[in-house]
Amino acid sequence: MTTKDTLHINGVLLEEAAVYASRKGVDLSSVVENFLSKWVSDNSVWDKIDNFPVSDEVRSLTRHAGSLTHNLDPEEERDGYFSEKYGL
Repeated sequence: MTTKDTLHINGVLLEEAAVYASRKGVDLSSVVENFLSKWVSDNSVWDKIDNFPVSDEVRSLTRHAGSLTHNLDPEEERDGYFSEKYGL
């Protein structure tokens, strides 16, 4: 069963991923679906993410996503965001 849903993804990252997928001749939706399938197939979600094999080309796309660690301090992230954005 295929359904449509909305994901909120950084526009620059999405555009780069779409261009990359097109160059490789793959459907971006299939790439995302494949990742999600592997991600949820095990109870240890963070182990899956930490050990998920990612090519250097795909890893380079994450520069727009910022830190992808699960040990984030929300207050520290918020303060860093405002500091960078507004020079505080």
